[in-house]
Amino acid sequence: MQSTIFHLIGKPGVGKFTIGSALAAATGARLVDNHSIANVIFNVLDQDGIKPLPEGVWSYVRMVRRAALDAIIDLSPAELSFVFTNYLAGESESEMAVFDEAVAVAEARGSLFVPVILSCETPELVRRIVSPARKERMKLIDPVQGARLNDEVPQFSTDHPNVICLDVTRMPPRRNPPASSSTGRRRAGVDQAIQRRAWRFSNSPCRSRSTAKWSRACQRTFSASHARSTS
Repeated sequence: MQSTIFHLIGKPGVGKFTIGSALAAATGARLVDNHSIANVIFNVLDQDGIKPLPEGVWSYVRMVRRAALDAIIDLSPAELSFVFTNYLAGESESEMAVFDEAVAVAEARGSLFVPVILSCETPELVRRIVSPARKERMKLIDPVQGARLNDEVPQFSTDHPNVICLDVTRMPPRRNPPASSSTGRRRAGVDQAIQRRAWRFSNSPCRSRSTAKWSRACQRTFSASHARSTS
């Protein structure tokens, strides 16, 4: 498969980091998790995963994110693939701008861009969101807030031609080992579902042309702002 940027998007607790880790391990891609960026700032705050974050924190997180994206464009070997993860709210121009940045990074690198919209039913998401591992990574662990975000905030959507939408409520993040039954069947994981569809995208000339046309405006916008940031 050609150099690829997988962009996993979903509500807090949906399993972006777990799925992204499995996908990175399976493909050799580098995982750029949203908390690997945000935690540079969160680490200097009194962040416990429940209390509200201080006003203005996201402007600092955006600066860290921008530095990481600039490094990927300017310094990363062209053959490297990446897995990005983000929580992006739907029906928001500022959140769409974050998505457009990721599209433009892929275009600048000549990489296949595969956005993956992950969803999960609220009872299962609430069960996941209180995991001790989430607290260690300075993530949201409040089940009430998690349920509110999942039920009330619009899901992010895009008409990108490579978009994959997956309900991961009952899907394991990676392929399960053979069952103990006589059939020995494996249960396909989310990482495999993403890889199979991405392979089809990378081998479809028609899809590649439509992707290039779709992302041209994103590339022009990002190129201008990238030039200002590096001047």
